[in-house]
Amino acid sequence: MRPNVLSLPASLLIGMLALGCTSQITIEPVDRAGFDRVISEHAGEVVLVDFWATTCPPCRTLFPHTVSLYRQWHSQGLAVVSMSLDQLSDKQRAREFLSQSGATFDNLISNYPDVEDVVEAFEIPDAIPYFTLYDRQGKLRFRFSPLFEDGKEGEPLDNLEPRIRELLAEK
Repeated sequence: MRPNVLSLPASLLIGMLALGCTSQITIEPVDRAGFDRVISEHAGEVVLVDFWATTCPPCRTLFPHTVSLYRQWHSQGLAVVSMSLDQLSDKQRAREFLSQSGATFDNLISNYPDVEDVVEAFEIPDAIPYFTLYDRQGKLRFRFSPLFEDGKEGEPLDNLEPRIRELLAEK
């Protein structure tokens, strides 16, 4: 149950407003076409996509960093899309995690029933967590994973923020 914001102390309410926590977090079921539509809706922005699941401990550990990147760079043109790979039957659990994380950006959940279909549809090479970064024209420019140490399939996570800055600098 959602608290009545009018009964909260003023200092807490001000903090919630500053963090964008008073709006209801939503999560939209999508297939690949729906995902591509959401990416295209952010034309003119750099888009970071975080592929994650509530059943993935490293994903849950890294997710606050995604939220932090959004808060840090949103005013300069960064959009964030979270793409949950949880089963659609776990949508409520995913939404609760997103709410607790303060994920006030676009939140999607795969509507594919099988993991194999998800991996194929979203071209996930190895495992999650997995991140993609699109430029302002909607072109996929970079892929990131903790498993990409050799640079063949993509880049290590250490390169994520420098690549965000690089794409934001492109006009």
